[in-house]
Amino acid sequence: MRILVVSPEAGNWQVPSPLTTAVNRLADAFAQAGVNVVTCSPFYKNHLQNPENYKCIFRGTERLQGKVYEIWKSETDPLHTYIYNEEYFGRPYVYGPPKDVPYGDNHLRFAFLASACLSYAIESKTEFQAILGHEWGGALAGALAHNTYREEFGDVPFFFTVHNITYDFHVRSEEIEKIGLPRERYNMDGYEFWGKVSLLKAGICFAEKVLFPSPGYRDAMLNTNLPGGLSGFLNHNADKLIGVQFGVSYKVWDFNREEHLPIKEAKHRARLALQEQLHVDFGSKLVLYVHLDEEAGNTSETLATILADITKQDVFIVVGISPEDPEWNFYQDVSKQYPDIMHVLPIDRDSENVRILKDVLAGSDILFAANLREPSTSIILKALACGTLPLTGFNIGVATMLDDYTPETAGRANAFLVEDANAPHQMLRRLKDAFHVYKNEVADWDKAVVNAYSGFHYEWARTISKYLLILGELGL
Repeated sequence: MRILVVSPEAGNWQVPSPLTTAVNRLADAFAQAGVNVVTCSPFYKNHLQNPENYKCIFRGTERLQGKVYEIWKSETDPLHTYIYNEEYFGRPYVYGPPKDVPYGDNHLRFAFLASACLSYAIESKTEFQAILGHEWGGALAGALAHNTYREEFGDVPFFFTVHNITYDFHVRSEEIEKIGLPRERYNMDGYEFWGKVSLLKAGICFAEKVLFPSPGYRDAMLNTNLPGGLSGFLNHNADKLIGVQFGVSYKVWDFNREEHLPIKEAKHRARLALQEQLHVDFGSKLVLYVHLDEEAGNTSETLATILADITKQDVFIVVGISPEDPEWNFYQDVSKQYPDIMHVLPIDRDSENVRILKDVLAGSDILFAANLREPSTSIILKALACGTLPLTGFNIGVATMLDDYTPETAGRANAFLVEDANAPHQMLRRLKDAFHVYKNEVADWDKAVVNAYSGFHYEWARTISKYLLILGELGL
């Protein structure tokens, strides 16, 4: 089987974005499963590692805009194919300057990307059984395959992965033909969105199936009142929507992968190592880790609301937060006032942060994760790979696949869950439950840690197996 993948971000970036990481892991897992996948994305010279190692191997002219494209490859990066055009992709930013308005021609840039990918497939005489687009930047591959390139790709099914539904790009309706969309589908049930074109809706319209990064996220999108009438559109297309849990790389996140110690001993060593790293003494306290990045949702607000109550428990809180975060000073002040119960750990999104995050997860007992925004909730999978029990909501991404602790489920439980992770009193009550088990039901706690670490193992290979099952059900 050959699959053409079109993504606005992918490949060997200096600082991988969440989308880049997910697309790369999917490409790796496809390759390990023996599937021939050509993953195409723009050649961003400012973002790729060692751009001097890449060379142009082909030049052609795509069909939609009649513009010249180049294909760049590297022997050290064999799974990725890059599309380049100086006008569109020779810019310093992917979508536009940070915290500023996006580039006004993004619809033309990523329509060109999709068109160049399809054109190169024709020029290289490669037949594909499926096309997979990622996010709104890869959404137009489906429309172009069934319109501008319908002679070659009209019978090839298009699959669309929505990593985060809050990301979209809207285009004036006068631009419809410029990006290869048929005007007859410019309506409420098509890709119209408040008088403009939604590239996200366009991707869904032309997709055979729409894949979300977790079952919980898919369900939440169907049951949330999304702005602009998007909820009705998604429910109208509900039969297309499938939640496929994204995995994590256990080569990276399994804290005990090299030593293979009994999990109780491995956790004890990780706890001691974390104490030394942070220059603190946990004593017999339950160690609670709170990860406050851009995907943390309302976790900070929930924690702040019940912080005074938590400090009355025998708990040590580690807060991972960027110094640039508006809440940094608040948690710093609290940690200085109560150094015996709180430590603030500066986190930044770089390669070093992986090691730091793994160390702190491995040395902690509970991950406090309230109303997360991250669709795949990979932070929970990372915690499980470190034998750390998540405290979160039933409706949070992967949580629909977890087993909540109760006295009746003690033998299989691997998490502490609440009905509404946005409700501080529920999170506090469940934290007290976890603390009780930690202190008084030691055998149950140890079993839950084992269940989290070895009982729940969700590699990217499991994600790909479900992708392939969906393709197989369509006869591919």
